Amino acid sequence: MLEGGGLRGFYSAGVFDAFINAKIMFPYIIGVSAGAANALSYIAGQRGRSRQIVEHYVKDHRYVSRRNILFHRSLFGTRFVFHDIPEKHIFFDQEMYERQETRFLTGAFDCRAGQTVWFEKQSASAQIEITKASCAVPMLSPLVRYEGYHLLDGGIGDPIPIEKSLADGNTFHVVILTRNQGYTKQAFNHKHTLKLFYRRYPRLVEAMLQRHQTYNRQLALCERLEKEGKAVIIRPLQPLQVDRSTADTHKLLALYDQGQAEGETALENILNLL
Repeated sequence: MLEGGGLRGFYSAGVFDAFINAKIMFPYIIGVSAGAANALSYIAGQRGRSRQIVEHYVKDHRYVSRRNILFHRSLFGTRFVFHDIPEKHIFFDQEMYERQETRFLTGAFDCRAGQTVWFEKQSASAQIEITKASCAVPMLSPLVRYEGYHLLDGGIGDPIPIEKSLADGNTFHVVILTRNQGYTKQAFNHKHTLKLFYRRYPRLVEAMLQRHQTYNRQLALCERLEKEGKAVIIRPLQPLQVDRSTADTHKLLALYDQGQAEGETALENILNLL
């Protein structure tokens, strides 16, 4: 189970490499935003692919920059990230992804209905469109229209999708977070700007204003399950040096390698509990 976090998500990508090295594929994967995006390479079995992206392309202004907001109305360059890189530079193994039988759910927020929509694993081309929607950061990305929905970041309504996973009948969880222990999400400070920006989507505004409560509730539930032996939480043990849009190659590679090392350590605990 995966939360988002923008470029902090490369921690999760490192954890995935530890899973690939151990030849572990989970039967059920659920994620939102960057968490869901990084799961794609894991499902395709492409160890080190995300690390190569950090090494060669994250510092490119087409990946993340204010320039993208000016010309494309998005902090992250969705065309570059979701098409140019996987199709021209560091290829994504679509065949292996589609062959993998694991159940994979990606959440995106339905701005009109005011709730998360869960999309099951689909063909690679359709999955890319869903992942774009799940990664669309509020106020820094345009809405994504897909199958009649008006979609944004899946982390709005289900930032840590433990409740959906429990509803689907799962009894043991491996939770990958991208914040240090002790983090508490604070309320959104720009209420009036948000209402003006999304005046056509009042249910989206309501969910954004309640997002900190949702996050903290879901985090508390994960931590309770961990105490009961029903979950293992993997999250950065060292103080974070990056935020959602940090494009510092050295810091991101360090975070990636940290994720792999801590994922390897957590595997022993996971297997013992199982």
